[in-house]
Amino acid sequence: MTYPDGNGRPDDRAVVERWYAHSFAVGHNAFQFNVDCGHDSPNGEVMTVYLRVIASPFNARELFRLLGVGLLRYADAYGPIEGNGA
Repeated sequence: MTYPDGNGRPDDRAVVERWYAHSFAVGHNAFQFNVDCGHDSPNGEVMTVYLRVIASPFNARELFRLLGVGLLRYADAYGPIEGNGA
């Protein structure tokens, strides 16, 4: 993939909005995958969804692959991820 700056990384100016997500939910049917990204309420009972990614099964598999590669690179650079993220 090529980004506007031509170096293979996203140009921050090309990003419209950003949210930090610490809660995720994934669902699917025969045609698509839905990945909800958001925040849990303080009691953990309700998730506020800020972004829903809808992808075909093929593209969901590519997202899975890219996340795996990113996690491996992170572990190589910074060591394994410890804890539960809380």
